[in-house]
Amino acid sequence: MIPEAVQTLVRSLLQFTLYDMVRSSRDFEDVKAALNERTTWSIDVLRSVFSIRLANGGYFVTLCSLLILLMAESMHLHYGRLTPSGLKERVDNMGHATFAILIATLDFGVVVIRVAGIFALCGSSWLATCLIFVCVTPTVIVPLLIYLVKSLRPRARQPTTEQGEQGVAELN
Repeated sequence: MIPEAVQTLVRSLLQFTLYDMVRSSRDFEDVKAALNERTTWSIDVLRSVFSIRLANGGYFVTLCSLLILLMAESMHLHYGRLTPSGLKERVDNMGHATFAILIATLDFGVVVIRVAGIFALCGSSWLATCLIFVCVTPTVIVPLLIYLVKSLRPRARQPTTEQGEQGVAELN
């Protein structure tokens, strides 16, 4: 039960990453372009946090932004300057799933920074929780509910060969 749940979690996390592109790419030009686009976007978004004036000083949000910005810039410098063949070699050594999750941490970091910013700006943690729930409903909650409904719905059992033969014998 637990290994099955972990596999489901890993599969769902990999949907948010470049995993399929990394696995199917031949020359890694597309992976390199997507990598540079994502790291540049993350850097721009994280730098924009510094222009938001937070009510309580926002030291935690600023610190988190700086840490994830440092990670994004390091990845951009480390992987973004490689040739496509050099990038492919590094990814093959590291593993496709590991690389995809490494790059996805920037996207998740941006989400965490935004959530922390909402909590810093709201006077009430209840209000912040409600706002965050409303924001993630279309992208996270609805697919999760659909998945739960599909997995909890009883599946039609198909008879095995022996059961099928017994059913035919009873009919005769």
